[in-house]
Amino acid sequence: MMFDGLPVFMFMSGSFSELIANTGVLAKTILAVLLVLSVVSWTIIFEKVKFFRRAGRQSEKFRKAFEKEKSLRTIAGKADKLPDAPEAALVRAVSGVVDSGEVRDPANLDRYIDSGIETQVAEWESYLIFLSTTATVSPFLGLLGTVWGIMSSFLSMGVRGSANLYVIGPGIADALITTIFGLGAAIPAVIGYNYILRMVKRKEDDLTSFSVRFRVRILERRYQELEER
Repeated sequence: MMFDGLPVFMFMSGSFSELIANTGVLAKTILAVLLVLSVVSWTIIFEKVKFFRRAGRQSEKFRKAFEKEKSLRTIAGKADKLPDAPEAALVRAVSGVVDSGEVRDPANLDRYIDSGIETQVAEWESYLIFLSTTATVSPFLGLLGTVWGIMSSFLSMGVRGSANLYVIGPGIADALITTIFGLGAAIPAVIGYNYILRMVKRKEDDLTSFSVRFRVRILERRYQELEER
């Protein structure tokens, strides 16, 4: 049974694999590059989404512990048990400096906290440049295959002096399949990039909000120590 609107090759036995197998050397090279870009992009997207979901669950647990506990040492101990919570990572990074006595005034404390936040944000944004590059380059690679395929069709027409489907078909097939693969690699990369960037921004805002309360907690302990002296 045939369905209107579907490509003809969908109804041909093994047609899609045959279509790829019959493409030219340049088209095969472009398809291989696009396949690698697509696989790596999907891997980055899945790993980032998994990390942020796991980090979100651990952050919720750590925030509850932070509000409940008053001792910074106890909080730092709980932070070791939640390695993916951004707030826990910030506490681990700053608590060691505070305990060592390197922080003598609030301005230095702010610098350490800001540095801790920037380090985590940079880590979250790692590999996003690959998604951005894939989203930018893939359509042009597909376009290169399109232009090459159309050019091949015209050359075949000129050499054989005919314009039937047998002559122009291979070139047109190269043009269409590289275009499809180019868009297939670019579209998920664009969506993944924007989605992950949005999660990074949200996590950064949450971490900045937490850092304010963390700073207040440190300063409160510092004032208590001064009063006890």
